[in-house]
Amino acid sequence: MATMPPVDASAKESTIQLTTRNDRSVLMFLLHMLLRPFHNHVGRPGHARPEGSVELKPSPVGTKSSNVTHRVVCDMHVYDIVAKQPIPSDTKKRICYFGGGGWQTPPSSQHWGMCSRMAQVVPGATVSLVSYPLAPKNPAQNAFPWLMRFYREIMDTAEEEDEKIILAGDSSGGNIVLALVLEALREDDEDMGVETKRAPHPLAIFAICPSTDLTRNNPDIEKTAKHDPFLTPKFIKSTAKAWCGDMDPTDRRVSPINADISLLKKYGIHVHGITAGHDILSPDGILLRKKLEQNRVTGQWLHWEKQMHCFVLTYPYGLREAKEAMDWVGNVLKDE
Repeated sequence: MATMPPVDASAKESTIQLTTRNDRSVLMFLLHMLLRPFHNHVGRPGHARPEGSVELKPSPVGTKSSNVTHRVVCDMHVYDIVAKQPIPSDTKKRICYFGGGGWQTPPSSQHWGMCSRMAQVVPGATVSLVSYPLAPKNPAQNAFPWLMRFYREIMDTAEEEDEKIILAGDSSGGNIVLALVLEALREDDEDMGVETKRAPHPLAIFAICPSTDLTRNNPDIEKTAKHDPFLTPKFIKSTAKAWCGDMDPTDRRVSPINADISLLKKYGIHVHGITAGHDILSPDGILLRKKLEQNRVTGQWLHWEKQMHCFVLTYPYGLREAKEAMDWVGNVLKDE
């Protein structure tokens, strides 16, 4: 197993521990070259999904080494993934995972594989893969209040069952977990002095290549586009439009970078994440990381140059960078 290089010396005084990588394997380079001619087609949403939460069929990739059970929470389908040979622990952890897909596509086999791996390497962990309502039939103005009810329910249940909760997601899923926690903190902060009991919140957020600003106005998006083998500016603008619906793209509930980041520090919530140098969403992801640092929010971040959007999802295919990044993810989650 390869080890990550030491944290940058310049980052020691920061609340964000940043690990940087610049290498790229021949196989990953070839994958980028293979994807580039088809980047207007690969991974794009197909037919529009129905209203509500879609019931999923667990992928064989996710069930090979894990057991999966299905339940419904607030009319949302949830799939609890537990390793067949779990690592014992005195602490119960639940990682609620929201898969990416432009807010329009259900979790892929890669998501199932990554969630299964998390369940195998994190002691005492159950990974709950959430099938959340998808655009365009469930735009944010309809889906976000529903997601907030779901968030409150899972947090209340976790408190009753003495579970540590981590909300995690990639791409659009990373957007959702950031927006949910920040909006819940805003509501609760306004209610301080009214509520007699503090509302429960997660221990941490883990955002992999998150979509943080749906205005898509960052000029570095176009600069990065020439290197991105997977995403295009046109595509990410279309997915943002589908999710926003009638909401203003600057609204904090769809663009969490515009929320009050200081609340994460105030409530002691860690924020970890990954950005990739050949990902047009990375400029906004890096801006979020810098805002977290400015607000003294604690977290561990990995930035890997020459890697594409959500490269960690290639883990089930055995690519070196994905395996090493997945090891890094596992170590961060173990420490929570």
